[in-house]
Amino acid sequence: MKHICFIASAFGRDDSLIVIRQGRSLAASGFMVTYLLCDNQQNEYKNGINYISTGIKPKTKKDRIKSNPKRIKELLVTINADVYQISELELFQIGFWLKRKGKKVIFNLREWYPLYYSRKFKNRYAQKIVCFVVERYFRFAIKKFDALINCMINKSEDVRKLFSCGIIEDVSNYPLINSGFSLSFEEYCSRKPVICYFGSIYSNSCQEEMLDALSAFPGVTYLLAGVFYQDWYKQKLMQKPTWKQVEFINGFKREELPSIINRSVIGNVVRDFSKTGSPNGSSAVIKIYETMEAGVPVILSRVPLYEKMVEKYHCGICINSHSVEEFKSAINYLLTHKKEAYEMGQNGRKAVFEEYSWESQYKKYLSLIEKLLNK
Repeated sequence: MKHICFIASAFGRDDSLIVIRQGRSLAASGFMVTYLLCDNQQNEYKNGINYISTGIKPKTKKDRIKSNPKRIKELLVTINADVYQISELELFQIGFWLKRKGKKVIFNLREWYPLYYSRKFKNRYAQKIVCFVVERYFRFAIKKFDALINCMINKSEDVRKLFSCGIIEDVSNYPLINSGFSLSFEEYCSRKPVICYFGSIYSNSCQEEMLDALSAFPGVTYLLAGVFYQDWYKQKLMQKPTWKQVEFINGFKREELPSIINRSVIGNVVRDFSKTGSPNGSSAVIKIYETMEAGVPVILSRVPLYEKMVEKYHCGICINSHSVEEFKSAINYLLTHKKEAYEMGQNGRKAVFEEYSWESQYKKYLSLIEKLLNK
């Protein structure tokens, strides 16, 4: 039995990609799967995955970056896997160490890290320097590994131009399909007027515009589920008059997600992509496809990637991310055109079946693993 070991410093036990998609799929395919991570929970075996923890969850990011690699290395001495996979820049040194021992290592690119780290600085000059340094470090590091998985399909060309690696494969984090789920028009119409948003809540997610638009729909509930990463932004939103229409769920477990989406008649997945490394939109925004899989019509940012998808599948409405009036127009249309809104939701589910499912991506992921094992 071939052994695959995932290693994580910050990602948790219910991570949507490492655990729900990659890990469980490999276990179901007959692989031995180990997940070495850094938290304060007990070791366990669950859903075909053997969880091994350092037993310590760092309280600060500084401690995490400084201490986690050492703790991970101590445990790796006891693990003899055929392939190892890391997903974080702070684990590059672990990857280098494994390569010196003759191991096969995959780097799973989930974020455009040069921009991710540069955004932590307000000064534009500092941002440019950080972006340049991180990009150069990445280009150096990736050459050391056996394979690179690019989760951001829309940045495929950029990844191949910048990085040199033995194998580069585009594998998006698309949702798993619940083939047993169905939603009739009657069931859709019986739902209360609820708009949902789930996931990370921060200024780029345009919540201010959404709340301002809600003033035109006093009978609508906004189901906001997730974690605020900017306390000032949370305080700003709570001062909005329409905050009284918000049902806030402060974090949720992965298994609770279907119950959140299935309460809604509209999914808000708008983001300001002008402030990200993907100005044309990103296939890595998994909440879009998870909402579509549940048969719920979506309100999306007006960017080329999503405009093309909506034109092809008629699964939602694209708007200017910062236009309150366009938010209002989209909400009003979906609330007053029930039949078309329902059909948009069904079209979105069809789109996931045909193009945006993890099942289609797993074939590529499994092929990459098998290439490394036979190398």
